[in-house]
Amino acid sequence: MVGEEQADLPDGTPQAHAVAYTPAQARRATVLGRPIEHNRSPKTDNAKERTPWLGFDLTFRPPPTAHVAWALMDDEHRRVLELCDDIARDKTLAWLEESVAQIRWKAGGKERARVKDGLVVAVFRHYESRATESRPLLHAHAVVSIRARRPHDGKWGNLSAGSLMTHIIAADTLYTLYFMEEVSARLGWAWEPREVTPGRRPVMEIAGIDQRLIGWQSTRRQQIEDALPVLTARYEERQGHAPGERAGYALACQAADQTRPPKRTELLSLTELRTRWRESAIRAFGACTIYRLAERARAAAAAVWARVRPVVDIALAAVDVVAVVYVMRGAFKRHHLLA
Repeated sequence: MVGEEQADLPDGTPQAHAVAYTPAQARRATVLGRPIEHNRSPKTDNAKERTPWLGFDLTFRPPPTAHVAWALMDDEHRRVLELCDDIARDKTLAWLEESVAQIRWKAGGKERARVKDGLVVAVFRHYESRATESRPLLHAHAVVSIRARRPHDGKWGNLSAGSLMTHIIAADTLYTLYFMEEVSARLGWAWEPREVTPGRRPVMEIAGIDQRLIGWQSTRRQQIEDALPVLTARYEERQGHAPGERAGYALACQAADQTRPPKRTELLSLTELRTRWRESAIRAFGACTIYRLAERARAAAAAVWARVRPVVDIALAAVDVVAVVYVMRGAFKRHHLLA
């Protein structure tokens, strides 16, 4: 195998020359590193073996009723919803780039500053879930490189993982807000809260979309819910108390990992997928429900906008936000308020 050996210049400066590789050498030269879960603790208990992070996979996903509308309505609505998703994602990445991302240098990352020339990001759009039975799941993966340029000398260094991870939930809610704003501006639709977990913040859904469609063809949530009590019982037996918020989130992630199915190998075009989804939904809920989705969303939006006050009391809203965060967390920081 003949390839090109290039200097370690992430900006793509051409410094390459031809070199022969064996297949094994080629793989070693191009492998991106070990998965993070392969990190091992060394002989000492005070430190961990350092395996470098190569990037972050940020997932942007609209609310569930947006998946339903995107999958079952006509092509015009599909294209508008995809545009809203693009705009919301790009605005959120811009916020992370301008207000959150920090590059570090010197021992221990003591020196930190905003990145120069922005982040290096690759975006991939996916249309379906990885479940055995394909279901609509409009989402995008934004792979953010750990490498960025320092502002004072233009050299390449590593981003601070902590600053990005701290603001992940805030970024997720900001994306949802941008998406909702774009949908309302372009389609005139309104939004209403849906309680998913009692005592937790509701999920905002498109008003007028039959919420029975949210669970249509969805098996992953049920699989996770079935696995979670077993993991929770083991935790309580081991620790002697019920899991708190952080431990509960970790257990939910563990349940999702344990029940994650392998990726399907069948490849279908988006047109074929949408035809299959529409036929399945019509069999489950009837043609009237599916073909009148847009009409009912417009009617529900008109009723919502008619009763919504046009002016928001900013001071009262700020007090309400602080009160909700205090009840949820007790002790909190700025990024919790942002979320």
